[in-house]
Amino acid sequence: MPYVLGVHLGATATTAAIARRDGSRWAAAAPVPLAAGPVVPTVLCKVQDGSFVAGEAAQRQEIAHHEWVVRGFTARLGDDLPLLVGSEFVPAQRLVAAMVEWVADVVAGRQGHPAEHIAIAHSATWGPHRIRLVQQALAQLGLNEVTMVPEPLAVALDYAGKQRVAEHEPIAVANIGGSGMDATVLRRRQRGFEVVGSPLTADHPSGQDLDDEIFAAVRAEFGEQLEALDLADLNQRAALAHLRAECVRAKEALSQQASAQIRVELPGVRTEFAMSRSRYEQLARPHLERVPELVLQAVQSATLTPDDLDAVVLAGGTARVPLLKQLVAERLKVPPQVDVSPELAAACGAASAAVQLLSTDGDEGSISETSVLVRIEGSDFEEEEPEIPDAPRPPIDVEPLPLEPPDEDRARRIKIIKLSAAAVLVIVGLLLTFLWPSSSSGGGMLGLLQLMSR
Repeated sequence: MPYVLGVHLGATATTAAIARRDGSRWAAAAPVPLAAGPVVPTVLCKVQDGSFVAGEAAQRQEIAHHEWVVRGFTARLGDDLPLLVGSEFVPAQRLVAAMVEWVADVVAGRQGHPAEHIAIAHSATWGPHRIRLVQQALAQLGLNEVTMVPEPLAVALDYAGKQRVAEHEPIAVANIGGSGMDATVLRRRQRGFEVVGSPLTADHPSGQDLDDEIFAAVRAEFGEQLEALDLADLNQRAALAHLRAECVRAKEALSQQASAQIRVELPGVRTEFAMSRSRYEQLARPHLERVPELVLQAVQSATLTPDDLDAVVLAGGTARVPLLKQLVAERLKVPPQVDVSPELAAACGAASAAVQLLSTDGDEGSISETSVLVRIEGSDFEEEEPEIPDAPRPPIDVEPLPLEPPDEDRARRIKIIKLSAAAVLVIVGLLLTFLWPSSSSGGGMLGLLQLMSR
């Protein structure tokens, strides 16, 4: 059965969703597993044949073969310096394309054939230059049928596919990912959304901030054992990685449970560390309080108030935290909308964007109006100008200045004259040295030079 693929390429996690076509009708987008579940880490490992494995398989190699494993490459997109993977320098866009190719291959293997179209939900901070780099890298791998969709737009499309949003109504989208967050106000249009105001991004809060808080609480209890770890030892390095993974698991569990147990297995220590939700929320509150403030700033940049919004939509795994929903509702006076699987919203929205493209293929005003942030309200421009440093780099054509060809004969004559003058001076010097008395040699020489200069 034909299908389209939506991929959310996050800085720390990658997800995928598909929508199947039955005749002329498309089913709703649904997440698709990439390994044990629908979420895999955005990690690559280069193997012996030069190809890449990704996700959990790559993460397992990080302890023993960390020099062949790379993560965080989405944030390096557009940098002049490539990343060192093993013994090879690899541009970030090639790594991004390799991650997308791996997802497409996994899904194609499960479905029995490739997708008709791929839509990629990417960071809201990517400008035209970064997007073009990724498109070129994907084309080199044979992936040409690809649409790029900014994360806020993908989340908005997913929400509009489940809840009716009247035309011209604005919604605010806050996406809290593993390495940062963004807040964007979008207005509903007939075939999608347009951005109003200024999209805002911040490195904090992030899912990693919350991981760090739990790990810091464990470190406060077992600091002596952690300080004694020899990271050159493979087993002890694995124990530290396992403890960090336990902190991440506990964070996710505390969004649904009143408490969680963290297994601590270090040299000389094998026990559990209890973390209650109240303790976790106490640690997380300073980070989560930034979310409603950033959303409010995005709303104000659109010359709107929270009362003007049709909805406030929270996405990303951190959106599950009950305290976050409480803080947003208290600050904005609007109860936030959170999907049952907020970490999958962007991937499902990307798949919805691909459906719109194929459903309106050849029609004017198709997905091209929703796959980019078409227009910022109140601007005279038809296309977004997000980041000046990210603008496409134009070729520089420098026209050389016209230069007259050198006069070779003239240069030869000048050289002969200089050599002749030097020879004369040498001869005169010899004559003065041997024929004139030494007492008058200085004056004779001076007089001779004066006569020559006349």
